[in-house]
Amino acid sequence: MELCRYLFGRFKEVGVRHVFGLPGDFFLPFFRALEEEPGIEPVILTHEPSVGYAADAYARIQGLGVAAVTYGAGALNMVNAIAQAYAERSPVLVLSGAPEIAHRDPDALLHHRVKTFASQLRVYREVTGAAAALDDPAHAVTEVDRVIDSILRTKRPGYIEIPRDLIRADVPVPARREQDVRPRDERAANEALAEVLARIRVAELPAIYAGAEIRRFRLHDKLVALAEKYGLPVATSLDGKAVFPEQHPLFVGNYLGEIGSPRARKVLETADCVLMLGALMTDVNTGMFTARFDRRKVISAVHEGVTVSYHRFPDVSLEELMDALLTLPEPPKRMEPLPPPLPSQSATAGTLTPDTIIAVLNRVAAGQPVLYTADVGDALFASVDLATDMFLGPGYYSSMGFAVPAAVGAGLAAPGRRPVALVGDGAFLMTGLDLVTCVRLNLHAIVILFNNRSHGMLAALNGPAKSYELPAPDYVRLAESLGARAFRVRTAEELGRALAEALEVNATILIDAIIPPGVYSAPMQRLGAAVRRLAHK
Repeated sequence: MELCRYLFGRFKEVGVRHVFGLPGDFFLPFFRALEEEPGIEPVILTHEPSVGYAADAYARIQGLGVAAVTYGAGALNMVNAIAQAYAERSPVLVLSGAPEIAHRDPDALLHHRVKTFASQLRVYREVTGAAAALDDPAHAVTEVDRVIDSILRTKRPGYIEIPRDLIRADVPVPARREQDVRPRDERAANEALAEVLARIRVAELPAIYAGAEIRRFRLHDKLVALAEKYGLPVATSLDGKAVFPEQHPLFVGNYLGEIGSPRARKVLETADCVLMLGALMTDVNTGMFTARFDRRKVISAVHEGVTVSYHRFPDVSLEELMDALLTLPEPPKRMEPLPPPLPSQSATAGTLTPDTIIAVLNRVAAGQPVLYTADVGDALFASVDLATDMFLGPGYYSSMGFAVPAAVGAGLAAPGRRPVALVGDGAFLMTGLDLVTCVRLNLHAIVILFNNRSHGMLAALNGPAKSYELPAPDYVRLAESLGARAFRVRTAEELGRALAEALEVNATILIDAIIPPGVYSAPMQRLGAAVRRLAHK
Protein backbone atom coordinates (compact mmCIF):
# COMPACT_ATOMS: atom_id res chain seq x y z
CA MET A 1 0.00 0.00 0.00
CA GLU A 2 1.16 3.55 -0.63
CA LEU A 3 2.37 5.01 2.67
CA CYS A 4 0.16 8.10 2.36
CA ARG A 5 -2.91 5.90 1.80
CA TYR A 6 -2.16 3.97 4.96
CA LEU A 7 -1.98 7.26 6.85
CA PHE A 8 -5.30 8.41 5.43
CA GLY A 9 -6.89 5.14 6.49
CA ARG A 10 -5.72 5.61 10.06
CA PHE A 11 -7.13 9.13 10.07
CA LYS A 12 -10.55 7.94 8.93
CA GLU A 13 -10.62 5.25 11.62
CA VAL A 14 -10.76 7.94 14.31
CA GLY A 15 -13.04 10.38 12.51
CA VAL A 16 -10.50 12.81 11.07
CA ARG A 17 -12.04 14.50 8.04
CA HIS A 18 -9.73 17.53 7.73
CA VAL A 19 -5.95 17.93 7.54
CA PHE A 20 -4.59 21.42 8.27
CA GLY A 21 -1.49 22.51 6.46
CA LEU A 22 0.68 24.67 4.25
CA PRO A 23 2.26 23.09 1.17
CA GLY A 24 6.00 23.19 0.63
CA ASP A 25 8.30 21.58 -1.90
CA PHE A 26 9.44 18.64 0.28
CA PHE A 27 5.81 17.71 0.93
CA LEU A 28 4.09 18.46 -2.38
CA PRO A 29 3.46 14.77 -3.21
CA PHE A 30 1.61 14.43 0.11
CA PHE A 31 -0.70 17.35 -0.64
CA ARG A 32 -1.37 16.02 -4.15
CA ALA A 33 -2.31 12.64 -2.67
CA LEU A 34 -4.45 14.37 -0.04
CA GLU A 35 -6.44 16.21 -2.72
CA GLU A 36 -7.14 12.86 -4.39
CA GLU A 37 -8.33 11.18 -1.17
CA PRO A 38 -12.12 11.05 -0.78
CA GLY A 39 -13.46 11.89 2.65
CA ILE A 40 -10.55 14.03 3.85
CA GLU A 41 -10.34 17.75 3.06
CA PRO A 42 -7.06 19.70 3.05
CA VAL A 43 -7.45 23.00 4.93
CA ILE A 44 -4.79 25.55 3.96
CA LEU A 45 -4.09 28.40 6.38
CA THR A 46 -1.97 31.52 6.10
CA HIS A 47 1.02 30.63 8.30
CA GLU A 48 2.45 27.55 10.01
CA PRO A 49 1.65 28.71 13.57
CA SER A 50 -1.99 29.00 12.47
CA VAL A 51 -1.80 25.45 11.10
CA GLY A 52 -0.70 24.21 14.52
CA TYR A 53 -3.37 26.17 16.43
CA ALA A 54 -6.15 25.04 14.08
CA ALA A 55 -5.09 21.40 14.36
CA ASP A 56 -4.90 21.79 18.15
CA ALA A 57 -8.47 23.12 18.38
CA TYR A 58 -9.74 20.40 16.05
CA ALA A 59 -7.99 17.79 18.19
CA ARG A 60 -9.54 19.04 21.43
CA ILE A 61 -13.01 18.43 19.97
CA GLN A 62 -12.53 15.60 17.47
CA GLY A 63 -9.92 13.51 19.31
CA LEU A 64 -7.10 13.85 16.75
CA GLY A 65 -5.88 16.82 14.74
CA VAL A 66 -3.38 16.64 11.88
CA ALA A 67 -0.95 19.40 10.88
CA ALA A 68 1.00 18.90 7.64
CA VAL A 69 3.94 21.16 6.73
CA THR A 70 7.18 21.11 4.83
CA TYR A 71 10.67 20.48 6.16
CA GLY A 72 12.66 23.11 8.06
CA ALA A 73 11.06 26.46 7.30
CA GLY A 74 7.60 24.95 7.72
CA ALA A 75 7.90 22.53 10.63
CA LEU A 76 10.29 24.66 12.66
CA ASN A 77 7.95 27.61 12.25
CA MET A 78 5.23 25.57 13.98
CA VAL A 79 7.19 24.37 17.02
CA ASN A 80 5.62 26.87 19.45
CA ALA A 81 2.06 25.87 18.55
CA ILE A 82 2.91 22.20 19.08
CA ALA A 83 4.69 23.00 22.34
CA GLN A 84 1.41 24.48 23.54
CA ALA A 85 -0.45 21.35 22.42
CA TYR A 86 2.00 19.23 24.41
CA ALA A 87 1.72 21.37 27.53
CA GLU A 88 -2.09 21.34 27.34
CA ARG A 89 -2.46 17.65 26.40
CA SER A 90 -3.90 18.04 22.91
CA PRO A 91 -3.67 15.04 20.53
CA VAL A 92 -2.08 16.62 17.46
CA LEU A 93 -0.14 14.70 14.81
CA VAL A 94 2.55 16.68 13.00
CA LEU A 95 3.44 15.41 9.53
CA SER A 96 6.54 16.92 7.95
CA GLY A 97 8.08 16.37 4.58
CA ALA A 98 11.82 15.79 4.35
CA PRO A 99 14.55 15.49 1.70
CA GLU A 100 14.67 12.22 -0.23
CA ILE A 101 16.58 9.36 1.34
CA ALA A 102 18.53 9.11 -1.91
CA HIS A 103 19.85 12.67 -1.43
CA ARG A 104 21.05 12.30 2.18
CA ASP A 105 24.64 13.27 1.43
CA PRO A 106 25.84 14.81 4.74
CA ASP A 107 27.84 17.35 2.75
CA ALA A 108 24.89 18.45 0.62
CA LEU A 109 23.71 21.93 1.65
CA LEU A 110 20.03 21.48 0.87
CA HIS A 111 17.65 24.39 1.45
CA HIS A 112 15.58 24.26 4.69
CA ARG A 113 18.26 22.11 6.34
CA VAL A 114 19.58 23.62 9.59
CA LYS A 115 22.49 21.57 10.92
CA THR A 116 22.08 17.89 10.15
CA PHE A 117 19.27 15.89 8.59
CA ALA A 118 18.26 14.83 12.11
CA SER A 119 18.12 18.34 13.62
CA GLN A 120 14.38 18.79 13.14
CA LEU A 121 13.59 15.35 14.60
CA ARG A 122 15.59 16.21 17.72
CA VAL A 123 13.70 19.49 18.13
CA TYR A 124 10.32 17.79 17.85
CA ARG A 125 11.25 15.09 20.33
CA GLU A 126 11.25 17.85 22.93
CA VAL A 127 7.65 18.92 22.25
CA THR A 128 5.95 15.60 21.46
CA GLY A 129 5.28 12.35 23.25
CA ALA A 130 6.38 10.19 20.32
CA ALA A 131 8.42 11.01 17.20
CA ALA A 132 9.71 9.12 14.18
CA ALA A 133 11.63 9.79 10.98
CA LEU A 134 10.58 7.22 8.37
CA ASP A 135 13.89 6.35 6.75
CA ASP A 136 13.22 2.61 6.28
CA PRO A 137 10.25 1.55 4.10
CA ALA A 138 10.17 -1.89 5.74
CA HIS A 139 9.33 -0.40 9.14
CA ALA A 140 7.42 2.72 8.09
CA VAL A 141 3.92 1.44 8.93
CA THR A 142 5.05 0.07 12.29
CA GLU A 143 6.46 3.50 13.18
CA VAL A 144 3.30 5.27 11.98
CA ASP A 145 1.20 3.03 14.22
CA ARG A 146 3.51 3.56 17.19
CA VAL A 147 3.25 7.35 16.99
CA ILE A 148 -0.49 7.54 16.31
CA ASP A 149 -1.28 5.01 19.04
CA SER A 150 0.80 7.03 21.49
CA ILE A 151 -1.10 10.21 20.62
CA LEU A 152 -4.48 8.56 21.08
CA ARG A 153 -3.45 6.92 24.36
CA THR A 154 -1.70 9.84 26.06
CA LYS A 155 -3.34 12.87 24.38
CA ARG A 156 0.12 14.31 23.69
CA PRO A 157 1.25 15.41 20.21
CA GLY A 158 3.28 13.15 17.95
CA TYR A 159 5.62 13.77 15.02
CA ILE A 160 6.24 11.82 11.80
CA GLU A 161 8.83 12.93 9.25
CA ILE A 162 8.37 11.49 5.75
CA PRO A 163 11.05 11.76 3.05
CA ARG A 164 9.67 13.01 -0.22
CA ASP A 165 10.49 9.79 -2.07
CA LEU A 166 8.65 7.66 0.51
CA ILE A 167 5.30 9.49 0.55
CA ARG A 168 3.81 7.50 -2.34
CA ALA A 169 6.08 4.50 -2.06
CA ASP A 170 4.55 1.06 -1.66
CA VAL A 171 5.34 -0.18 1.83
CA PRO A 172 4.55 -3.50 3.52
CA VAL A 173 1.60 -3.42 5.92
CA PRO A 174 2.15 -5.92 8.72
CA ALA A 175 -0.67 -7.13 10.93
CA ARG A 176 -1.35 -4.44 13.48
CA ARG A 177 -0.22 -5.45 16.93
CA GLU A 178 -2.38 -4.72 19.93
CA GLN A 179 -1.43 -1.72 22.01
CA ASP A 180 0.49 -2.42 25.15
CA VAL A 181 -1.70 -2.34 28.23
CA ARG A 182 0.04 -1.04 31.30
CA PRO A 183 0.17 -3.58 34.14
CA ARG A 184 -2.41 -2.98 36.83
CA ASP A 185 -2.18 -3.94 40.47
CA GLU A 186 -5.76 -4.88 41.38
CA ARG A 187 -5.06 -4.83 45.10
CA ALA A 188 -3.65 -1.32 44.90
CA ALA A 189 -6.59 -0.21 42.77
CA ASN A 190 -9.10 -1.62 45.22
CA GLU A 191 -7.28 0.02 48.12
CA ALA A 192 -7.38 3.39 46.32
CA LEU A 193 -11.09 3.11 45.60
CA ALA A 194 -11.86 2.08 49.16
CA GLU A 195 -9.96 5.05 50.54
CA VAL A 196 -11.66 7.47 48.13
CA LEU A 197 -15.10 6.17 48.99
CA ALA A 198 -14.40 6.34 52.73
CA ARG A 199 -13.37 9.99 52.38
CA ILE A 200 -16.47 10.95 50.40
CA ARG A 201 -18.84 9.11 52.75
CA VAL A 202 -17.74 11.03 55.84
CA ALA A 203 -17.50 14.41 54.08
CA GLU A 204 -20.19 16.95 54.85
CA LEU A 205 -19.11 19.55 52.27
CA PRO A 206 -17.59 17.62 49.33
CA ALA A 207 -17.04 19.36 45.98
CA ILE A 208 -15.59 18.61 42.54
CA TYR A 209 -12.82 20.60 40.83
CA ALA A 210 -12.62 19.54 37.16
CA GLY A 211 -9.89 20.30 34.64
CA ALA A 212 -8.72 19.94 31.06
CA GLU A 213 -8.28 16.17 31.06
CA ILE A 214 -12.07 15.76 31.27
CA ARG A 215 -12.28 17.14 27.72
CA ARG A 216 -9.15 15.40 26.44
CA PHE A 217 -10.38 11.96 27.51
CA ARG A 218 -14.02 12.70 26.62
CA LEU A 219 -15.37 12.29 30.11
CA HIS A 220 -17.95 15.13 30.05
CA ASP A 221 -21.01 12.91 30.39
CA LYS A 222 -19.46 10.90 33.20
CA LEU A 223 -18.61 14.11 35.05
CA VAL A 224 -22.23 15.30 34.85
CA ALA A 225 -23.50 11.89 35.96
CA LEU A 226 -21.07 11.82 38.89
CA ALA A 227 -22.01 15.32 40.08
CA GLU A 228 -25.71 14.55 39.84
CA LYS A 229 -25.40 11.14 41.54
CA TYR A 230 -23.69 12.63 44.60
CA GLY A 231 -25.25 16.11 44.43
CA LEU A 232 -21.81 17.71 44.34
CA PRO A 233 -21.06 21.28 43.24
CA VAL A 234 -18.59 21.56 40.36
CA ALA A 235 -15.99 24.25 39.78
CA THR A 236 -13.66 24.10 36.78
CA SER A 237 -10.16 25.32 36.07
CA LEU A 238 -9.47 27.95 33.42
CA ASP A 239 -7.95 25.43 31.00
CA GLY A 240 -10.90 23.16 31.79
CA LYS A 241 -13.55 25.83 31.31
CA ALA A 242 -16.86 24.38 30.03
CA VAL A 243 -15.93 20.72 30.66
CA PHE A 244 -19.06 20.88 32.86
CA PRO A 245 -22.15 22.69 31.50
CA GLU A 246 -22.04 26.18 32.96
CA GLN A 247 -25.83 26.53 32.98
CA HIS A 248 -26.16 23.44 35.18
CA PRO A 249 -27.51 24.14 38.69
CA LEU A 250 -24.50 22.38 40.26
CA PHE A 251 -21.96 24.60 38.45
CA VAL A 252 -20.41 27.20 40.75
CA GLY A 253 -17.81 28.89 38.51
CA ASN A 254 -14.22 28.87 37.29
CA TYR A 255 -11.80 28.56 40.20
CA LEU A 256 -8.48 30.38 39.95
CA GLY A 257 -7.78 31.12 43.59
CA GLU A 258 -8.24 34.83 44.24
CA ILE A 259 -8.55 35.60 40.52
CA GLY A 260 -11.57 33.56 39.45
CA SER A 261 -15.18 33.22 40.56
CA PRO A 262 -15.79 34.28 44.19
CA ARG A 263 -18.60 31.72 44.42
CA ALA A 264 -16.32 28.89 43.24
CA ARG A 265 -13.69 30.06 45.68
CA LYS A 266 -16.11 29.91 48.60
CA VAL A 267 -17.29 26.42 47.68
CA LEU A 268 -13.86 24.86 47.12
CA GLU A 269 -11.99 26.55 49.93
CA THR A 270 -14.62 25.57 52.53
CA ALA A 271 -15.00 22.00 51.23
CA ASP A 272 -13.92 19.22 53.55
CA CYS A 273 -13.26 16.90 50.57
CA VAL A 274 -12.24 18.10 47.11
CA LEU A 275 -12.50 15.55 44.30
CA MET A 276 -10.00 16.98 41.82
CA LEU A 277 -10.67 15.36 38.43
CA GLY A 278 -8.30 15.88 35.49
CA ALA A 279 -7.03 19.20 36.84
CA LEU A 280 -3.47 20.42 36.32
CA MET A 281 -2.24 22.68 39.13
CA THR A 282 -0.49 25.26 36.96
CA ASP A 283 0.34 28.80 38.04
CA VAL A 284 -2.57 30.14 35.95
CA ASN A 285 -5.11 27.60 37.21
CA THR A 286 -4.08 28.35 40.79
CA GLY A 287 -4.37 32.11 40.26
CA MET A 288 -0.63 32.71 40.60
CA PHE A 289 -0.57 30.26 43.53
CA THR A 290 -3.40 31.97 45.42
CA ALA A 291 -5.48 28.75 45.40
CA ARG A 292 -6.09 27.44 48.90
CA PHE A 293 -6.28 23.65 48.97
CA ASP A 294 -5.56 21.64 52.09
CA ARG A 295 -3.80 18.63 50.59
CA ARG A 296 -5.12 16.42 53.38
CA LYS A 297 -8.64 17.03 52.03
CA VAL A 298 -7.85 16.52 48.32
CA ILE A 299 -8.42 13.45 46.17
CA SER A 300 -6.64 14.11 42.87
CA ALA A 301 -7.17 11.93 39.79
CA VAL A 302 -5.39 12.37 36.46
CA HIS A 303 -4.68 9.99 33.59
CA GLU A 304 -1.42 8.82 35.19
CA GLY A 305 -2.82 7.98 38.60
CA VAL A 306 -4.77 8.89 41.73
CA THR A 307 -3.47 10.65 44.84
CA VAL A 308 -5.44 10.58 48.08
CA SER A 309 -3.91 13.20 50.37
CA TYR A 310 -0.28 12.01 50.39
CA HIS A 311 -0.94 8.47 49.13
CA ARG A 312 -0.27 7.91 45.41
CA PHE A 313 -1.86 5.07 43.43
CA PRO A 314 -0.36 4.98 39.89
CA ASP A 315 -2.41 1.91 38.93
CA VAL A 316 -5.75 3.77 38.87
CA SER A 317 -6.51 6.24 36.09
CA LEU A 318 -8.91 9.19 36.07
CA GLU A 319 -11.50 7.30 34.02
CA GLU A 320 -11.24 4.17 36.16
CA LEU A 321 -11.88 6.17 39.31
CA MET A 322 -14.89 7.93 37.80
CA ASP A 323 -16.31 4.63 36.54
CA ALA A 324 -15.93 3.06 39.97
CA LEU A 325 -17.62 5.97 41.73
CA LEU A 326 -20.51 5.81 39.28
CA THR A 327 -21.13 2.13 40.01
CA LEU A 328 -20.97 2.36 43.80
CA PRO A 329 -24.07 2.58 46.00
CA GLU A 330 -25.05 6.18 46.42
CA PRO A 331 -23.26 7.80 49.40
CA PRO A 332 -24.72 10.64 51.48
CA LYS A 333 -25.44 13.92 49.71
CA ARG A 334 -23.82 17.25 50.51
CA MET A 335 -25.02 18.34 53.96
CA GLU A 336 -25.26 22.08 53.30
CA PRO A 337 -26.87 23.92 50.37
CA LEU A 338 -24.75 25.74 47.82
CA PRO A 339 -24.13 29.45 48.29
CA PRO A 340 -26.48 31.42 46.04
CA PRO A 341 -25.19 32.66 42.68
CA LEU A 342 -23.76 36.15 42.69
CA PRO A 343 -25.62 38.85 40.73
CA SER A 344 -24.52 38.80 37.10
CA GLN A 345 -22.65 41.71 35.54
CA SER A 346 -25.12 43.95 33.75
CA ALA A 347 -24.40 45.38 30.33
CA THR A 348 -24.33 49.04 31.27
CA ALA A 349 -24.23 52.09 29.06
CA GLY A 350 -21.09 54.04 28.33
CA THR A 351 -17.69 52.95 27.11
CA LEU A 352 -16.93 49.28 26.68
CA THR A 353 -14.95 47.23 29.18
CA PRO A 354 -13.97 43.56 28.92
CA ASP A 355 -16.56 42.79 31.61
CA THR A 356 -19.38 44.43 29.66
CA ILE A 357 -18.37 42.55 26.49
CA ILE A 358 -18.82 39.29 28.40
CA ALA A 359 -22.11 40.50 29.90
CA VAL A 360 -23.44 41.33 26.41
CA LEU A 361 -22.39 37.90 25.13
CA ASN A 362 -24.16 36.23 28.06
CA ARG A 363 -27.32 38.16 27.28
CA VAL A 364 -27.42 38.17 23.47
CA ALA A 365 -25.83 34.79 22.65
CA ALA A 366 -27.59 32.81 25.40
CA GLY A 367 -29.13 29.66 23.97
CA GLN A 368 -27.41 30.08 20.60
CA PRO A 369 -25.46 27.09 19.16
CA VAL A 370 -22.05 28.72 19.47
CA LEU A 371 -18.60 27.68 20.63
CA TYR A 372 -15.98 30.08 21.94
CA THR A 373 -12.26 30.27 21.29
CA ALA A 374 -10.24 32.77 23.27
CA ASP A 375 -6.76 34.19 23.12
CA VAL A 376 -4.55 34.86 26.10
CA GLY A 377 -5.09 38.25 27.72
CA ASP A 378 -8.33 39.83 28.84
CA ALA A 379 -10.17 37.89 26.13
CA LEU A 380 -9.32 34.81 28.19
CA PHE A 381 -9.46 36.09 31.77
CA ALA A 382 -12.67 38.09 31.34
CA SER A 383 -14.20 34.81 30.12
CA VAL A 384 -14.20 33.55 33.71
CA ASP A 385 -17.69 35.11 33.78
CA LEU A 386 -18.74 33.85 30.34
CA ALA A 387 -21.55 31.28 30.48
CA THR A 388 -20.95 28.58 27.87
CA ASP A 389 -20.85 24.85 27.29
CA MET A 390 -17.98 24.85 24.77
CA PHE A 391 -14.84 26.91 25.21
CA LEU A 392 -11.26 26.49 23.96
CA GLY A 393 -8.36 28.63 25.14
CA PRO A 394 -4.66 28.41 26.00
CA GLY A 395 -5.36 28.38 29.73
CA TYR A 396 -1.97 26.96 30.70
CA TYR A 397 0.77 27.56 28.11
CA SER A 398 -0.74 30.94 27.20
CA SER A 399 0.62 31.52 23.72
CA MET A 400 -0.79 34.46 21.79
CA GLY A 401 -2.38 33.95 18.37
CA PHE A 402 -4.58 30.95 19.19
CA ALA A 403 -8.16 32.22 18.89
CA VAL A 404 -8.70 32.99 15.18
CA PRO A 405 -7.07 29.85 13.70
CA ALA A 406 -8.64 27.86 16.54
CA ALA A 407 -12.03 29.10 15.30
CA VAL A 408 -11.18 27.46 11.96
CA GLY A 409 -10.29 24.13 13.54
CA ALA A 410 -13.14 24.15 16.05
CA GLY A 411 -15.69 25.26 13.47
CA LEU A 412 -14.79 22.31 11.23
CA ALA A 413 -14.73 19.84 14.13
CA ALA A 414 -18.17 20.96 15.40
CA PRO A 415 -20.11 22.00 12.28
CA GLY A 416 -23.35 22.40 14.25
CA ARG A 417 -21.79 25.25 16.25
CA ARG A 418 -20.91 28.76 15.17
CA PRO A 419 -17.38 29.75 16.24
CA VAL A 420 -17.02 32.98 18.20
CA ALA A 421 -13.41 34.05 18.66
CA LEU A 422 -12.46 36.44 21.47
CA VAL A 423 -9.10 38.01 20.69
CA GLY A 424 -7.00 40.98 21.74
CA ASP A 425 -5.54 43.28 19.12
CA GLY A 426 -1.99 42.08 19.86
CA ALA A 427 -2.90 38.45 19.19
CA PHE A 428 -5.00 39.44 16.16
CA LEU A 429 -1.96 41.09 14.59
CA MET A 430 -0.19 37.70 14.80
CA THR A 431 -2.74 35.35 13.21
CA GLY A 432 -5.82 37.45 12.41
CA LEU A 433 -5.27 37.11 8.67
CA ASP A 434 -6.91 33.70 8.98
CA LEU A 435 -10.14 35.62 9.00
CA VAL A 436 -9.79 35.07 5.26
CA THR A 437 -9.72 31.31 5.88
CA CYS A 438 -13.00 31.58 7.81
CA VAL A 439 -14.48 33.43 4.82
CA ARG A 440 -13.16 30.92 2.29
CA LEU A 441 -14.55 27.96 4.24
CA ASN A 442 -17.92 29.62 4.92
CA LEU A 443 -17.51 29.07 8.65
CA HIS A 444 -19.52 32.23 9.47
CA ALA A 445 -17.19 32.90 12.38
CA ILE A 446 -17.75 35.91 14.61
CA VAL A 447 -14.51 37.53 15.78
CA ILE A 448 -14.76 39.99 18.66
CA LEU A 449 -11.65 42.14 18.82
CA PHE A 450 -10.77 43.45 22.29
CA ASN A 451 -9.12 46.58 20.88
CA ASN A 452 -7.29 48.67 23.48
CA ARG A 453 -4.35 49.50 21.19
CA SER A 454 -1.86 47.75 23.47
CA HIS A 455 -0.63 44.50 24.88
CA GLY A 456 -3.07 45.17 27.69
CA MET A 457 -2.27 42.11 29.80
CA LEU A 458 1.37 43.17 30.10
CA ALA A 459 0.32 46.62 31.22
CA ALA A 460 -2.15 45.14 33.71
CA LEU A 461 0.59 42.98 35.21
CA ASN A 462 3.49 45.44 35.12
CA GLY A 463 2.11 48.92 34.54
CA PRO A 464 2.08 50.81 31.23
CA ALA A 465 5.18 50.96 29.05
CA LYS A 466 5.96 52.34 25.60
CA SER A 467 6.90 48.89 24.34
CA TYR A 468 3.37 47.57 25.06
CA GLU A 469 1.69 50.07 22.73
CA LEU A 470 0.33 48.81 19.40
CA PRO A 471 -0.47 50.47 16.08
CA ALA A 472 -4.13 51.16 15.37
CA PRO A 473 -4.93 49.94 11.85
CA ASP A 474 -8.45 50.23 10.53
CA TYR A 475 -9.58 46.73 11.44
CA VAL A 476 -13.00 47.24 9.87
CA ARG A 477 -11.54 48.01 6.46
CA LEU A 478 -8.97 45.20 6.89
CA ALA A 479 -11.73 42.68 7.62
CA GLU A 480 -13.76 43.90 4.67
CA SER A 481 -10.75 43.55 2.39
CA LEU A 482 -10.56 39.88 3.47
CA GLY A 483 -14.18 39.30 2.52
CA ALA A 484 -15.77 39.59 5.97
CA ARG A 485 -18.38 42.01 7.22
CA ALA A 486 -17.33 44.29 10.05
CA PHE A 487 -18.67 46.63 12.75
CA ARG A 488 -16.94 49.08 15.05
CA VAL A 489 -18.57 49.50 18.45
CA ARG A 490 -17.78 51.71 21.45
CA THR A 491 -20.67 51.04 23.86
CA ALA A 492 -22.51 48.04 25.25
CA GLU A 493 -25.63 49.07 23.34
CA GLU A 494 -23.74 49.19 20.03
CA LEU A 495 -22.12 45.83 20.76
CA GLY A 496 -25.50 44.28 21.58
CA ARG A 497 -26.99 45.46 18.31
CA ALA A 498 -23.96 44.35 16.27
CA LEU A 499 -23.85 40.94 17.93
CA ALA A 500 -27.58 40.37 17.45
CA GLU A 501 -27.23 41.21 13.76
CA ALA A 502 -24.12 39.03 13.42
CA LEU A 503 -25.98 36.04 14.85
CA GLU A 504 -28.76 36.50 12.30
CA VAL A 505 -26.65 36.56 9.12
CA ASN A 506 -24.61 33.86 7.39
CA ALA A 507 -21.29 35.61 7.05
CA THR A 508 -17.93 35.87 8.77
CA ILE A 509 -18.01 39.01 10.87
CA LEU A 510 -15.46 41.02 12.81
CA ILE A 511 -16.65 43.28 15.63
CA ASP A 512 -14.00 45.85 16.50
CA ALA A 513 -14.79 46.57 20.16
CA ILE A 514 -13.01 49.76 21.24
CA ILE A 515 -11.83 49.56 24.87
CA PRO A 516 -10.08 52.55 26.48
CA PRO A 517 -6.42 51.84 27.28
CA GLY A 518 -5.89 50.89 30.90
CA VAL A 519 -9.36 49.37 31.35
CA TYR A 520 -9.27 45.71 32.43
CA SER A 521 -11.71 43.05 33.56
CA ALA A 522 -12.16 42.33 37.25
CA PRO A 523 -10.34 38.96 36.95
CA MET A 524 -7.45 40.66 35.14
CA GLN A 525 -7.19 43.29 37.86
CA ARG A 526 -7.03 40.55 40.48
CA LEU A 527 -4.40 38.72 38.41
CA GLY A 528 -2.29 41.87 38.20
CA ALA A 529 -2.44 42.31 41.97
CA ALA A 530 -1.42 38.68 42.52
CA VAL A 531 1.53 38.92 40.12
CA ARG A 532 2.76 42.12 41.75
CA ARG A 533 2.61 40.49 45.18
CA LEU A 534 4.66 37.56 43.89
CA ALA A 535 7.22 39.91 42.37
CA HIS A 536 7.76 41.67 45.70
CA LYS A 537 8.14 38.55 47.83
